[in-house]
Amino acid sequence: MKRLLQKVDRIRASGTATLNLDPVSPYYNLSGKRFKVESMGTPGYKCRITLLINDKPVDFTINDII
Repeated sequence: MKRLLQKVDRIRASGTATLNLDPVSPYYNLSGKRFKVESMGTPGYKCRITLLINDKPVDFTINDII
């Protein structure tokens, strides 16, 4: 849990997040790229993070983020 909270704090501090997606994801071609964070949910195992991709909000979980 400590590592998860550190990841959330790092994302909040920088305002950006790097995607780390599975090959089955429709956004796999964006894996490894940084995007601006629009909003974040309550820190937890399935924490929702909304990233701006081409100026459109897209939701991911904390597990999809490096």
